[in-house]
Amino acid sequence: MTQAFCAARFVLPTAANLQVVRAALARSGRCRVFLRRAFQAPSPANPFAWEARASLLARALEKQERDRIEFLPLREPYDDQRLVAALHGAGTAWVHGGAQPVHAEALPPGCSFEAVPGDGDADAVQWLHALYMADDPASHVEAADLPAPTVEFLREWVSHPVFDTVRADWRQIARERQAWSVAPYPVVLVTVDAVVRAGGHVLLIRRGRSPGKGLWAVPGGFLEPSEPVLDAALRELVEETGLPWSRGQALASLRGSHVFDHPERSQRGRVITHAYYFDLGNAAPPPVQGADDAAAAEWVPLERLRTMEAQLHDDHFHILRTFLADLNPVSAPPA
Repeated sequence: MTQAFCAARFVLPTAANLQVVRAALARSGRCRVFLRRAFQAPSPANPFAWEARASLLARALEKQERDRIEFLPLREPYDDQRLVAALHGAGTAWVHGGAQPVHAEALPPGCSFEAVPGDGDADAVQWLHALYMADDPASHVEAADLPAPTVEFLREWVSHPVFDTVRADWRQIARERQAWSVAPYPVVLVTVDAVVRAGGHVLLIRRGRSPGKGLWAVPGGFLEPSEPVLDAALRELVEETGLPWSRGQALASLRGSHVFDHPERSQRGRVITHAYYFDLGNAAPPPVQGADDAAAAEWVPLERLRTMEAQLHDDHFHILRTFLADLNPVSAPPA
């Protein structure tokens, strides 16, 4: 018998998401359901922890269906090959709704896709957008065509401060997209980031503005039209942290760079970032102070950073892991 599995965000137990799970069960009797984008901070398109999403999905199914499912978290690597590697051994048929999750050539031999109609996560995000836009979120929840346990969960969630934070992020992004809507072509943004390590510490800032206000992030920002990307990264680094070093000192400590261009890496839309890695070795971390867009700047010990995955903005934990080979998350499966 085909061993089927599902891997999606399963933001809410929409009818289409339930259909995906039931189709996998029909093909193999038992299945694994992987919750993508586990361990990330709440965002407008992915506001719930993987445990909450798994619980809502399970409670929307029949008991005999729940008993045949294993729910598992799946870290988002923003890379097809790493994602498929994390799913190694999960099964021979990836049942999905909506667009094909990864390029077919990335699948290992013997594994294939099986599509079912509908896109449950797209439906859920569309419903969430209407919720964020509503003047009376509570009434919008009561009118939802969702399972009763989900409505009960959402009723409590819209009264929690985290809802206000996520809705503020969505509204800021909506304002930006409205401003960009006059452009003749789809808007693609370019940003820069700087990963700086010194004496077992990594330099982070706490974001002072939405989206992601209050979350930790790598220092960075938007590219100015007249500057090269490396110059932009150094400018943003100094503006946000006050790091007291010269351009020569920065270049002497430059150890690598990488372009992060996954289409879904940023809440804002299509944002391509050029990240640079600076290593000051065993030197004591220089003094820093948050300024400009940063509410704070801090040298974070690597051991503490391992526990902060769900407190970081967008894909910044993934950026850090790319440069810091010894950054292994705590209390979470590898991916």
